[in-house]
Amino acid sequence: MSILIFILIGIVTFILMRFVVLDALVPIMIDRYAKLQEKKTDRFSRQLEESFIFWEKKRLLLLSLSPFVVSGAGFLLFRNIVGLVAGFILGVFVPNVMILIATRIRIKKFQGQLVDSLTMLTSSLKAGLSFVQAMEVLCEEMPPPISQEFNLVLKENKLGVSLDESLKKLRKRMPLEEVNLLVTSILIARESGGELTKVFGRLTDTIRNNIKLKEKIATLTLQGKLQGLVMMVLPFVFTYFVYKQNPDHFTVMLETDMGRMLIILAIVLQIVGIYLIKKISTYRI
Repeated sequence: MSILIFILIGIVTFILMRFVVLDALVPIMIDRYAKLQEKKTDRFSRQLEESFIFWEKKRLLLLSLSPFVVSGAGFLLFRNIVGLVAGFILGVFVPNVMILIATRIRIKKFQGQLVDSLTMLTSSLKAGLSFVQAMEVLCEEMPPPISQEFNLVLKENKLGVSLDESLKKLRKRMPLEEVNLLVTSILIARESGGELTKVFGRLTDTIRNNIKLKEKIATLTLQGKLQGLVMMVLPFVFTYFVYKQNPDHFTVMLETDMGRMLIILAIVLQIVGIYLIKKISTYRI
């Protein structure tokens, strides 16, 4: 009889604890998770707004939920816990990768507008305008993102920041060789009293030739980059299809010391090959 009473007390205690957990702990966890997601969304929004990239709140929220979305896709694709865990790990890096891609697209677009902007600045200076007035014309005539960046330089200058300091901040926001060359040339010309129209004329020719050379090199090295991509993906695709056809095919490699050593050697040689192809296909100007 005492055992039965003890069991009943244990069951009642378990039920009460379960309701306490459901009523108290679960709402707290949900609230903490909601706050965490809101902080992530705000952080992503600030990172994007620093580059004048504005995304909707729903899109940013979906970006913050990417670990769960990608992990679910990995589980549906591979039907095992490995796909779930791998998808979650991959999803953690998705927001940063998306922000990096959006930032690079913006920088690339800025680079493409630089030559036309320099031509416009040169024409404005020849018409008798000051450098600040020439930048105002540039902000009115050119589309984003270059108009946004130079408009920020003008706003900082109006708020009391020196023009030299504003241009240095522009160089940090746009980590391009052409922007570094532009800002350095402007600073030197302002200090030495050089004529900006001649500086911009030479700079325009230099940047235009530099961009053409980069495009030519990118075209010539495209084949090597594609070969490197194929060589990087091919072993994994081959292993996957062979494993699907015959799961025991790699048993000897996985269960023997010699097989494991060969697998490690193959991975090391794969990494070395990818590195060498990348080095051969990459040229810095």
